[in-house]
Amino acid sequence: MREIVIAGAGTGAMSQVTPEVMDALSSADVVFADRRLLPLVPAGKRVLDIMSWKNIADEAGRVVILVSGDPGVFSLLPVIRRNFLHENITVLPGISSLQAICARAGETWHDAAVLSGHGRKLSPGAFLNTCERNRITVLFCDRNISPSWACEKLADIPGSEVIIGSCLGGNDERVYMGKPQDFAGREFPGLSIILVRNNNPYTPSSFLRDKDFLREPGIVMTNEIVRSVIMSRLGLGNDSVFWDIGAGSGSISVSAGIMFPSAEIHAVDFNPVAASLTSRNAAKFHVHNITVHNSRAIGAAGGLPLPTHVFIGGNGGEMSGLLAKISAMSQPVHVVVACVTLETLTEAYTFLRDREKFEAVQVSASSSKALAQSLTMMKAANPVTIFSANV
Repeated sequence: MREIVIAGAGTGAMSQVTPEVMDALSSADVVFADRRLLPLVPAGKRVLDIMSWKNIADEAGRVVILVSGDPGVFSLLPVIRRNFLHENITVLPGISSLQAICARAGETWHDAAVLSGHGRKLSPGAFLNTCERNRITVLFCDRNISPSWACEKLADIPGSEVIIGSCLGGNDERVYMGKPQDFAGREFPGLSIILVRNNNPYTPSSFLRDKDFLREPGIVMTNEIVRSVIMSRLGLGNDSVFWDIGAGSGSISVSAGIMFPSAEIHAVDFNPVAASLTSRNAAKFHVHNITVHNSRAIGAAGGLPLPTHVFIGGNGGEMSGLLAKISAMSQPVHVVVACVTLETLTEAYTFLRDREKFEAVQVSASSSKALAQSLTMMKAANPVTIFSANV
């Protein structure tokens, strides 16, 4: 019978490995471990590289998988559980570098936002949005997503402080504290972690009113009631790649960025005033995951990453061509179109009506308006027809 033990080696220093983990290693029939952790394995044990973990299926007896840090923090534990669902799995905790860096900084970590750039995708926008909204953010680094990379990005968050730990728990441990600009451009070992302290975290509103946005004459903005319907129809998530075509004031992009801080958002508008306004509204609401493109829609589409979701609020006469380009993409795209004119409505409806999950809703909103003599009337806005479909 096989028993699988996933054991946390902590920072890798022998003095910080728990007796429970050492006992597991002593009684193991085979150990899967990274080369860096081999000094922890008792002599004479059969050792296999941790990257060959799939070979667990060929083993019997007590199998110990020695992972760095704690198994509950960015480790192989979820993968092992998925692949050996019905196995007897025991988890032994270790001292993570998350705990170590918080201890060095004198900080608690129960309220920390924890990110990893170690072999994982992490965009600058997602990193900065997290740092903006949390008092403490901890980032596990590698040679690409390094402390230097993080400190360069943090120039956009005035007043932030960093604590950087390298090779924590080892003889060559180094801890640095200061402002991000002190460490931008410096080299750090791959085994580094950074804690970002933001004493004035920003808490965005869950629903933005029209009056909250910066405005410019002649630049159209989606009404807040219509905007809420559009957001519900879009169905975005934190892993979405979202195009906002005809972004105008940027109200849809900004709302998406607030709701989904890790999404990748591209706001496109051919009017330079509108593009500038979108950038300014993104800055006002501390949203970092929006890239603004001052371009016509079809021209921009050729250089943007493949979208999962597209909203078309303005098309500059390119509706049919734009929808055709989106439908020809190599992956399904969820499209939402807002129509005010009959021409746009007809064009969008003709293209989308036979598509998968087609839906249409028309929003007619009226708002109160004060009149003379303490009277109030309801003033209607133009009706907006919203189509959504998978193309």
